[in-house]
Amino acid sequence: MKKLLSLIVIAFVANTAYAGFPIGRGKYLLVPSYNLYTTKGYWDAAGTYIPFSNGGRFASHYFGIYGGIGIGERLDFVGNISYIMQRKLETNLAQSNSSFGDASFGLSYLLNTFDYSKFLTVTGSLIVPLYTNDAAKQPFTGFQQVGGEVKFTYSGSNGERYSNTYFDINLGVRQYFSPEGPTQIFGDALLGIPLDEDNKLTFQLASTKSTSTQTGLVLNPNNLFLNRQFNYFRLTAGYGRKISQKYQIFLSVFTDVNGRNTGKGGGGSISLVGEL
Repeated sequence: MKKLLSLIVIAFVANTAYAGFPIGRGKYLLVPSYNLYTTKGYWDAAGTYIPFSNGGRFASHYFGIYGGIGIGERLDFVGNISYIMQRKLETNLAQSNSSFGDASFGLSYLLNTFDYSKFLTVTGSLIVPLYTNDAAKQPFTGFQQVGGEVKFTYSGSNGERYSNTYFDINLGVRQYFSPEGPTQIFGDALLGIPLDEDNKLTFQLASTKSTSTQTGLVLNPNNLFLNRQFNYFRLTAGYGRKISQKYQIFLSVFTDVNGRNTGKGGGGSISLVGEL
């Protein structure tokens, strides 16, 4: 949304496709992606798994474009827009909703470099909803709130271009500007293992904890995307292949392994990374 909001559910897609290295002055990065998320149930506040009644299920199709422009050697402009298609089926009642999702725009600044192979960056972004929730169209797309995000990234390799591993570690906080929030602390760690000059494997661990000032809010399993108090832990495995000097394609599968007040699901994604 991640992750369950679209930014939570699939925020990891851009990270998996392209680690947090500086883009470079005058260069462009473009990452179109598709992500499928499905779930047949959810974890309640105690962490107990509860399936949807009568074989119910939820599915989300996410189409996103992540991009960046190298303003200088240390400064990049980054942004993301998305379109989301959702469908929930339970007790022979089908609900569906399609709309643009949350957009994010911000700046990424290189704080320090270590031996020109490891980088520490900070990114500040504004989150803007491109939709309006309508009671007649559910499940809702998201919180429908403007927010802000600050993220620190430590990424790099040991300097060998093809035969050695690389990593990408993120830690950040996301705040939605409404009385009920929420405030979300998130982190993820990705390990990339090159198989040869053109092929690589990736493995990622990710987690998000969301809290709200309105402690009386309860989970509504019929509209999970409005939940403001939850946490989850997710595992992702991926494969990447360089198809030209400027383009790479990434495939990944993921599963939720633990959580509270959130859907227990999984899915997959495909991303194309273009460096122009």
